[in-house]
Amino acid sequence: MPFPFFTNNTPSAASAPFPYTLKVSARAKSARLKMTPHGGLVVVVPPGFDKKQIATLLLHHEAWIKKVSARFDAHRPDPLPSSAGGLPCTIDFPGFAESWSVVYNDRGSGEVELIEELDRTLLVSGDVADKALTQKLLSLWLKKRAQVHLLPALEKLAAAHGFSYTSAGVRLQHSRWGSCSSRRTITLNSKLLFLPDYLVRYIMVHELCHTVQMNHSRAFWSLVHQHDPLCQSNNREMKTAWKYVPVWVGSGAHHN
Repeated sequence: MPFPFFTNNTPSAASAPFPYTLKVSARAKSARLKMTPHGGLVVVVPPGFDKKQIATLLLHHEAWIKKVSARFDAHRPDPLPSSAGGLPCTIDFPGFAESWSVVYNDRGSGEVELIEELDRTLLVSGDVADKALTQKLLSLWLKKRAQVHLLPALEKLAAAHGFSYTSAGVRLQHSRWGSCSSRRTITLNSKLLFLPDYLVRYIMVHELCHTVQMNHSRAFWSLVHQHDPLCQSNNREMKTAWKYVPVWVGSGAHHN
């Protein structure tokens, strides 16, 4: 189904014990809750669900909601400087020793355009008050930087460890840090740019090993360990790797 979700982003009713975002999904069989680091609490319900029951549902799962929220808060780093609209003033790629300053020139109207200055400054001009449009432009720029950094790094790592793959690309994905298809096509998430270098390397090794083992069997993990002896600790750290991704980009991903 091409568009399974219909989202209501309006604030929850005042009677609800926690703020939430409501999503009506044709795939949902019953109401369920999920939490994302930056998106907060999401209530997913099937069509026709009685929304008056949501407050009771949240109260029933109050302990779980508070526990997950506390865990997210404990891992959440201090935010980088941002503009009044929540857009970044600095964009750092620690694994690639690269940092950019972002300057906004709000002309009040017109299309938003982005120019790379020689001193690693991004000049964003136009109707920058349109946060959604400005954020989309920055995300497109992020994908281009990911192509510059991630794809050559993957190629170099594959050659050094004797792996081969059909093709590779980058996408700004919500649910996966990386993936490998049965045709040995590797896709890397642009958000990897914000992670430490050893976690970027781990994800690349993980996907390269899938070109040999298209599963998560013991043989697969043995192969991963062969090329990354710290894979177990790296895998555990990936569970909270969202903390490295700025809020304006969004987060929440796993590897496959």
